[in-house]
Amino acid sequence: MAEIKTGIFAKNVQKRLNRAQEKVLQKLGKADETKDEQFEQVVVNFRRQESEGSRLQREMKSYMAAIKGMQQASINLTQSLHEVYEPDWHGKDDVMVIGKDSDALWEDFHNKLVDSTLLNLDAYLLQFPDLKTRVAKRSRKLIDYDSARHHVETLQVSGMKSDRKMMKADDELRKAQKVFDELNVGLQDELPTLWDSRVGFYISTYKCVTSLEAKFHREISLVCRQLYEVMTQLAEQHSDKMFTIQGAPSDSGPLRLARTPSPPEDESPPESPDASSNHMLRPVSPGPPRPKSPTQLKKGPPVPPPPKATPSKEVAEEYF
Repeated sequence: MAEIKTGIFAKNVQKRLNRAQEKVLQKLGKADETKDEQFEQVVVNFRRQESEGSRLQREMKSYMAAIKGMQQASINLTQSLHEVYEPDWHGKDDVMVIGKDSDALWEDFHNKLVDSTLLNLDAYLLQFPDLKTRVAKRSRKLIDYDSARHHVETLQVSGMKSDRKMMKADDELRKAQKVFDELNVGLQDELPTLWDSRVGFYISTYKCVTSLEAKFHREISLVCRQLYEVMTQLAEQHSDKMFTIQGAPSDSGPLRLARTPSPPEDESPPESPDASSNHMLRPVSPGPPRPKSPTQLKKGPPVPPPPKATPSKEVAEEYF
């Protein structure tokens, strides 16, 4: 038993060495490489499809988590209303029923989304791991085929056409080609089919999400309307205890608005009919003088006193 395992291990190691050697020769340009450009494009589409599906799965899980978050937020908001609701207030039992109905709608919306979209998305993505493994295996078997083909070509060039090595090399080439063809034929059929199926899958997924969400919003809007009506009747029950907001818009629902107080009446004497009819401005009494600016208050240079007048000779004689 140990010898068998050792032989299998040695065989696998030899395969890996041959593949590594073949890759090096192909990269160096010393060995030609079998290529299928059409299949390579199919593989590119396959990887793109897997990436898009994985992102859709992540976004759908985030969407589900947001729904659960909104459900919990709705429950918390309803509970806060239950705590402040007095027993003698109108509609206490109705408020309790409305809260339960709201929670039930959120829960039903979430569960239906999980059953109809998330589970189908998980099943859709389960196709990719197996195909991905087979694509990688096909690549390895293609290298094995090229390696066996190059080995046969080398023997043919050396002239060993009837040697046992030549027969063994031909046998290995046929086996390698058979394994590769089996993988290649299956993938050539399955990958394009999977690529085409993405269109119908996306259509059904988003149609399901939008229809469920539309149905939920219709039903939750009725529950919100019921709560609004209960609050309106509660406002009528306590019409003398309404909360007022200065300057609130007039369409703010059941809130009673306090009018802005009017300015006090002018105690000045009424205007004359003539002035009112002609829309003339009344004269305004002058106010206190405006203070001068610092530049106006600044004094100029000192002015010398006027010269003293000397009495003339005639005035002096008359005086004496």
